[in-house]
Amino acid sequence: METEHVKNNAPAILIVDDISVNVTILENILTHEGYEALTALSVQEALELMKQTRPDLILSDLSMPEINGLEFCRMLKSDQATRDIPFIFITVLNTSKEKEEAFLAGAVDFIPKPFDNIEVIMRVNNHLSSYRLRQEMADYNRMMHRLVEDQKNQMEREHTNVLRALSRIMKKMDDDSGTHRSHVGYNCKILAQGMQFSPAYEDEVTDEFVENIGIAARLHDVGRFLMSGEEIAANGGPDRQNPAYIERCAECGGEVIGEFGVDQDHDGAMKMTRQIARFHHARWDGSGYPALSGSEIPLEARIAAVANDFDEMTAPVHGEAACSLEEGHSRISERSGTYYDPDVVQVFNKLWSRMRTN
Repeated sequence: METEHVKNNAPAILIVDDISVNVTILENILTHEGYEALTALSVQEALELMKQTRPDLILSDLSMPEINGLEFCRMLKSDQATRDIPFIFITVLNTSKEKEEAFLAGAVDFIPKPFDNIEVIMRVNNHLSSYRLRQEMADYNRMMHRLVEDQKNQMEREHTNVLRALSRIMKKMDDDSGTHRSHVGYNCKILAQGMQFSPAYEDEVTDEFVENIGIAARLHDVGRFLMSGEEIAANGGPDRQNPAYIERCAECGGEVIGEFGVDQDHDGAMKMTRQIARFHHARWDGSGYPALSGSEIPLEARIAAVANDFDEMTAPVHGEAACSLEEGHSRISERSGTYYDPDVVQVFNKLWSRMRTN
């Protein structure tokens, strides 16, 4: 049943004291000021009442039989549903230790006995105002959090659509590499799924990580399409065995994808695309481009390095002859700990036969 204080929107003050005279005095003071007064002569009675009505503030005696005020306060402050209700003790505190215990229990203030009407109203008004302000701020923060989440999700959808469109454009520009990029994206997803079963990576390789790497890895060599003719010539021409050309391709890819704002935490697949484009030529032992090593290389780039190289070994990419799947598997395995992350290779050894190649 809806309570009267909810109907008339008046704040509800719960008064708890085993002395009925004190309860009556406070009830008269509060109702005269327009508050809804809820009364209980024991903590047990107060708890039963609170099952039906949530007060906006509590005035409680400190010394009561069975369950005293300190225990009552601690009970409410330990419950997520009631911990934010302002709790004021009505009592005569004789020592600093008693006051310290009350504050540590979670009380926000004290109203001394005998009661002064003006003091009671002023203290109640002040704490209710503070309580309302905290509630409004909490509501505002929740609203802003939802707004930020909505914007984040919208941005991620837009970025993912951009990546898909860019991947399709690149495929039309170069059918041979388009197939290669499709293989790399698919195979990165297979490897990432395998790494989800490793306790060391279960927190990092989430379902979102798996989906993102399947999209992002398709653009691992995006820099190759974004270099100007002058840049290509300055770096020795489009020779995939030329370190300067390979390094500049990676730099260019990272720079262009970086223009989308991928250094922010909420960029998902876009940030992963930059990491892969920039770092998939880095080697575990530090001999690649750029000269990062070990876990300094982002995990998605370490996965992409294996997927990319395996497909380049076993499929005729850029006119280069392909080796057999078995030989490609053997080459990747032999380079574990030098070129490639041993953890990624361990998963690759289990799943290589499921990977797409030509």
